[in-house]
Amino acid sequence: MLLPLHNRKNILLHGLPGSGKTTLVERLVQKIPYPKRGFYTREVREKGRRIGFKIVTLNGQEAWLAKRGKGYPQVGKYRVYIESFEKLAVPTIQEVNPDEMMVIDEIGKMELFSKSFQEAVLKVLDSPVPVLATVGYGLIPFVEKLFERKDSIFAEVTPESRDHLVGRVACEFYRPGLLIAVEGLDGAGKTTLLEGLARALSERGYKVVLTQEPTGGEWGQKIREHLAAGSKISPQAMAELFLRDRREHVQKFLLPHLQEKQIIFCDRYYLSTMAYQGACDLDLEGLRRQNETWAPVPDLVLYLKVPLEEALKRVSQRPFYKPEAFETREFLEKVASLYEEGLKYFKHVVVDASSGKEKVLEETLEALTPVIQEWEGRT
Repeated sequence: MLLPLHNRKNILLHGLPGSGKTTLVERLVQKIPYPKRGFYTREVREKGRRIGFKIVTLNGQEAWLAKRGKGYPQVGKYRVYIESFEKLAVPTIQEVNPDEMMVIDEIGKMELFSKSFQEAVLKVLDSPVPVLATVGYGLIPFVEKLFERKDSIFAEVTPESRDHLVGRVACEFYRPGLLIAVEGLDGAGKTTLLEGLARALSERGYKVVLTQEPTGGEWGQKIREHLAAGSKISPQAMAELFLRDRREHVQKFLLPHLQEKQIIFCDRYYLSTMAYQGACDLDLEGLRRQNETWAPVPDLVLYLKVPLEEALKRVSQRPFYKPEAFETREFLEKVASLYEEGLKYFKHVVVDASSGKEKVLEETLEALTPVIQEWEGRT
């Protein structure tokens, strides 16, 4: 399987009822080229009126999950048929095969009346098998626990996001390319290092592409204009500009290149948003989840660590240097702290970027070697 290297192999889709989660899962099942097992939960209608829900396995078997009527257990107007659910659906996810991907649509209030289903869900999420699942809406203790997992990616399905999510989610299961985000304070030496990495790896026969955020597109230009002018724009509005720029970047550049066997280096990615907008008192976890609905998780984050004094000194020596509005010492100290806090969410390498550029390049190439070998060794 050509899985990403970041090791967050569970994708949990969530969204309001009617947002299109099951339709999205069906499209992903068709797109992702692996053997799969599991089931869908589909609503059943008669004359335009919903009368219940059926379980449909990926091999085409069907059984009632719930139907209008009275009985136990009961969810709203629907009687839940636990026995038929456990007989058909639960066995499809109890057997874990490392060569198969697991599909669970959905983990919701009706399905969770089954204790054996709960046990099977936890077992497969804890296994090495990649899992695509949808989770129900509402305050369900079992689901709330799922949202605390650190090995999962959470993506919100909305009318706006659902078409984009086909390609965005698929690349978390099938990724021929390698996505490396290069992060650090301004002045850490990202641009110099990237040029050196591209040159060195190209000489070794790898196809390397460089990109950056903000991009040169419409939204990236707006961001640069606001930063240069010191606009009094709210942190929420700035975070939204970055998100729009990133969505366009993902669609037009990252997803197409990830389908090729290339090494992509991205000069700043959404960890930068987490650090800089987090320093403006936006929630770090909220920023991460919002961005991961739209943006592929990087296989690796290279974090260039440099003392703040050194970073400020380097930046001040640039030709035509003009400090941006946010570049106060206190603010950048907070940014640096949030960068390091945010690294826990990613597979990462910390590079001491305070020494000479040749040494930084040499040490970074040495750190990248096992990562690239792992990437090439996937089946």
